[in-house]
Parts: sequence; C-alpha cells; structure tokens
Amino acid sequence: MSIEQMEASFLENTETERQLVAFKVGDEVYGVDIAHIHTIITPQPITFVPRAPRYVKGVMNLRGRVLPVIDLRTRFGLEPLTEAQEKNTRIVIVDVDGLSAGLIVDAVSEVLRLQADAIDRPSQLVASIETECITGIGKVAGNRNDGVDHLIILLDVYKTLITCSYDATAMETLQKAA
Repeated sequence: MSIEQMEASFLENTETERQLVAFKVGDEVYGVDIAHIHTIITPQPITFVPRAPRYVKGVMNLRGRVLPVIDLRTRFGLEPLTEAQEKNTRIVIVDVDGLSAGLIVDAVSEVLRLQADAIDRPSQLVASIETECITGIGKVAGNRNDGVDHLIILLDVYKTLITCSYDATAMETLQKAA
C-alpha cells in the first residue's frame, strides 16, 4: 500500500467520531469499528482445516453458519497463550465486505468513542506489508484510576483477514466450503 493510499484510507476513516470495540492481543489494545462486529462469544469447538494459512485455527459452527476462525496472536506473530490463559479468550465475530470470520482475541475490554482529532495516521516508519492492516493510532484519555493516556491500534478488519491474494483465495475457499 502506498503512502497516498494510506493517507486516503486514514482521511476516509477519521472524518467523524468513531465508535470502536477495544480488545487486547498480547500487551496491546486494538480497536475495530463497531459496525463490523456481529457478536462476541466465548471459545467454541473449532474444526481444523488442512492447508489453511497458519493463523486460521479452523472453522466453527455459529448458529448454523460455518465460519473461519483466525487467531490474531498467530496473525500478528506473537507467542501462543498457555492453556490456562486460553480460557479467558473471546471470539469476536466480524462481518465486512461479504466476509465473516471469528477473531480469537485475548480479552474484549470496552466499547469506546474516539473523536477525529484523537486519531493519528500510522507512522511511515512502521508502514509495510505486515502493518497495512493498521489504519490509525487512537489516543484514549486516561481514566480516573491512573490518569494516563493510552494508545489503541485501529485495525482495518478486511485487511486483517486478507493481506495478499493467497490469503484472499484461502478465505474464499473456506467461506464456500461452509
């Protein structure tokens, strides 16, 4: 993605206030536009799918719909959780541009609103193929307990699901198989 495309995407997404669902993966807090969230569930049985990308844990049945399930820790190159830590994870069901999937996250923390002036575009220093799913960095004012401002990484759900043609083909195959 070129710098011009990143800036256009950034401007497109920051014209007004944004309502986000915030969740943790590793030590970081990420945010996804609430319009793309279908539901948040506790972990469900997942069926392994051979030859799927490494970060696709498999598929699950959600109310009669078979959905691919993506482990964001693996997707972002983080170490796996211990078995005890996995009990606290959640699956965020997302729908975007005709694709539906479950995203395994460490925890869901809150729904929040960010004003346009509280969102910065990602630095050109971190712009790469691996980080093209980041649309911005939000600044969240500190709460009464700690008073410290926090950063939230804003994700483009579609690009998080698909970052190259191989991934797009794999996701479409999983969706059709469902």
